[in-house]
Amino acid sequence: MASTSDKSSRRRAASSAPYLATQEARLSVAQAAARAGVSKRTIKRWIEAELLSAIRLPSPAGRGHLRIRLGDLEALLARGTL
Repeated sequence: MASTSDKSSRRRAASSAPYLATQEARLSVAQAAARAGVSKRTIKRWIEAELLSAIRLPSPAGRGHLRIRLGDLEALLARGTL
């Protein structure tokens, strides 16, 4: 029989599985900024201007961290219209 802590850790792993499956294709704002050679604020401005799409990770307050798909960032940079 599994202990309570084993069950809860398996439940946490299962609930985050959809995010973890795509995690390697997502960048934090800081990672995206470094990759694009711009500031973090610029990345946030691109998101606000809907030039770049992002998802917000779940959080109790609804203000989770932003994640940007690597492909979306590369496509924006390739267009060269910035």
